[in-house]
Amino acid sequence: MTPATTEAAAPEVSTDAPSGVATPASLFSAAPAAASVDDYGQYRALSASAVISLVIGAISVIALLDFWILKAVPALGVVLGLTALQRIRSRPDELSGAKQARIGLALSAFFLLASVGWGAFRYVNEVPEGYERISYEQLKNPDERMRNFASPQAMDLEGKRVFIKGYMFPPPHETGVTRFVLCRDNGDCCFGGQPPPSDMVFVELAPGLDTSYDRQLRHVAGTFHVANFQSSDVGKQVLYRLDADYIK
Repeated sequence: MTPATTEAAAPEVSTDAPSGVATPASLFSAAPAAASVDDYGQYRALSASAVISLVIGAISVIALLDFWILKAVPALGVVLGLTALQRIRSRPDELSGAKQARIGLALSAFFLLASVGWGAFRYVNEVPEGYERISYEQLKNPDERMRNFASPQAMDLEGKRVFIKGYMFPPPHETGVTRFVLCRDNGDCCFGGQPPPSDMVFVELAPGLDTSYDRQLRHVAGTFHVANFQSSDVGKQVLYRLDADYIK
């Protein structure tokens, strides 16, 4: 007798199964795809510091104006941007907003550097040719007992062509102004303060030159004189006089 065949033939898998019906081959080959990365981004909070730094970065352009105090705006933006990035990096599963913080930081840093550079350029080039820059510190007598008298440094400036900046004390009329008092501080001159004599310079513009009153910082140049007299424009004692031929 011929021995019976002990090996059963392997079942054939039909390739003609209807679409959508799992075949034996697909049961072994198709395994459920596991998620490669768990995305929790939708559950993270947007960092408030990042948003604020972005807003401050956008408005930091105002630092280019002629006010040094405005440079604090981009400086604050830089601090907030760095703070936001540090917080986001330390709590990546809780906070988002790194992109906003980077943009805000970049804008703030740019306008901070640009404003400092532009301010330095203007400072160097704002003095008209032929004039010497002076400050109110030079006009202040170092002896407090002599505060109502001209300083030794001011005496040395007699007859020299100088340049100084300050704020206009409100004159009797606002247009066609030819004589006014220049003050060191806009708080004293514009809001009823009492500036010390060394912080005031009586200005008389050259014939044919006039200006209008405003509260902006003014640039004035001319011939400096020490002249103790009572200014009828402000009713105050004025130690110094400037015969000005330049005003801006």
